[in-house]
Amino acid sequence: MREYFKIIQLAENVYHIYEPGGVGSSLIIGRQQAMLIDTGYGFADIRAAVRKITDLPLRVVNTHGHTDHAGGNHFFDKIWMNPADKATYKEYRNHQKPLIAAQFETKRKVAGKGPIWPEDFDRMAWYEAGTKEFCWLINGQTFDLDAPEERCNQTFDFEEASEENHLIEAIFIPGHTVGSVMFFDWKNHILFSGDDLDYSLWMHFDTSAPLYTYKNRLKQLEQYPIEAILPSHKKQLLSTWLLKRMPEAIEHLSVEKSRRFYHPRTGQPGWLYKEPLNGESPDGQDMIYITYQINNM
Repeated sequence: MREYFKIIQLAENVYHIYEPGGVGSSLIIGRQQAMLIDTGYGFADIRAAVRKITDLPLRVVNTHGHTDHAGGNHFFDKIWMNPADKATYKEYRNHQKPLIAAQFETKRKVAGKGPIWPEDFDRMAWYEAGTKEFCWLINGQTFDLDAPEERCNQTFDFEEASEENHLIEAIFIPGHTVGSVMFFDWKNHILFSGDDLDYSLWMHFDTSAPLYTYKNRLKQLEQYPIEAILPSHKKQLLSTWLLKRMPEAIEHLSVEKSRRFYHPRTGQPGWLYKEPLNGESPDGQDMIYITYQINNM
């Protein structure tokens, strides 16, 4: 039977676990534990996919509460998330799942393709599945993948760190959602940005942060020695060029340069701004797309 997940190795001990729904979860392996960033839609058992790569104790974190990033939480005992995204997670878990499934069915039928999920997928069980236990992140919380697993409420002591520690830091950047978190790998110098930094930036949700807040908070990333960026919906590492170019695009944004936009699943209205890149992007992208609400600029 064809493998449901596509596993892509992006760096030493760094893997992207990509699924047919168009989203990836990232696995970072240290000496004594591993970290899984996001759990995908949850249509198939991502835990089993992880266990094909490593059998180390696993720390599982969510970049935010949308179903394509937290739908597979039920395969794990504990999930770390920013408590600011509680409402977002609850809304998607309780109300958005049927819309997500229906949209996939419609799109696949139009394309002449079969279901997005595996043959043994239990749709009703998926609707009802939720997170068994949340542990709440704090901004700047750091996990050491080269040390034994800490207790759920314990943070890392920087005074005990050495250059050899494989540290992953949680960085709160309100943007795509108010509780969005990026994770920085201090050993590999990779920023795992979730949906909070990509060439397509969705900021028109009721739970999105204001654009000016997001732009200002991006500045704090300048203090990190970032060498590459991995958004959840890309299959490759991006250059750091986007870190400087995104704030510029937000500065150029205006209603006059935008057009009306409606979310393809919910119909929620907003505005879409397109920033042409004219061959500037070292990642081969020709445009930055930003959706937003006028009252959230």
